[in-house]
Amino acid sequence: MTLALAARSLRLYWRLQLLHIRAYLEYEADFWVGILAMFLRHGAGIAFIWVLFDSVKEVAGWTKWEMLFLYALLLIPRGATELIANGQWQLGNLVHGGEFDRLLLRPVSPVLQVFSYTSAIHGLGSALLGVAVLATASAKLGVVWTLPNALLLVVTLCGSVVLISAVTLATNSISFWVPAATGAFPNFVNNLTELAKFPITIYGMLVQTVLTFALPFAFISYYPALSLLGRHADATAFPVWLAYVSPLAGPAVALVASVIWRRGLARYQGAGT
Repeated sequence: MTLALAARSLRLYWRLQLLHIRAYLEYEADFWVGILAMFLRHGAGIAFIWVLFDSVKEVAGWTKWEMLFLYALLLIPRGATELIANGQWQLGNLVHGGEFDRLLLRPVSPVLQVFSYTSAIHGLGSALLGVAVLATASAKLGVVWTLPNALLLVVTLCGSVVLISAVTLATNSISFWVPAATGAFPNFVNNLTELAKFPITIYGMLVQTVLTFALPFAFISYYPALSLLGRHADATAFPVWLAYVSPLAGPAVALVASVIWRRGLARYQGAGT
């Protein structure tokens, strides 16, 4: 892909996403209800952590505000992904309903069309709540936002959006192989991101390995937090340098997802085949 084509695709992508957002804003009540729903949903998770630490001072060596810091590192990219890259969840319907054929006839990359097929405005609520929690937790913990730390945070959040989007695309691509595939498997994998709300040291070695190498959700929150909070000694059984390469996890998963997508696309022969 040439630089000019990439720039054109990016402009088109953002225009499509803005159209979705503008459509949501046409219905003001639905917009605010969606935002409020996400605040309440994740507010319950934050309340759980708050209540838990009324009884204990630490969990696996992590304090209340450190735990909320982890929670926020997941909330922000997850909300951003729902807002700007939520179309993968419609891939099964597109493939088995015949709509995917129409996407292939357009002079635009099919994967770009899938990513921008829909948007979930409630993701904005998750992202905003995550920013608020991250700012509060950082202040309580006395995190010093030096330029390297700030850059690590920004590239980690961007990499986390790529990671979550890539995993969602890869798991939903099962529709190319399984007739009338349901969303059970993609939803199961997506729900595993909940494990990233907590330090992976509270889990057994098998789960730690899965969250580091198989489904690397630990790179969304746990490993970046080791560096940002100066907790390098807590790098479990895995090398301490993993804390510094967290932003690379997203592009690495994206490469794997692209292979799965291309193989599925090559296999696709049209609706009903």
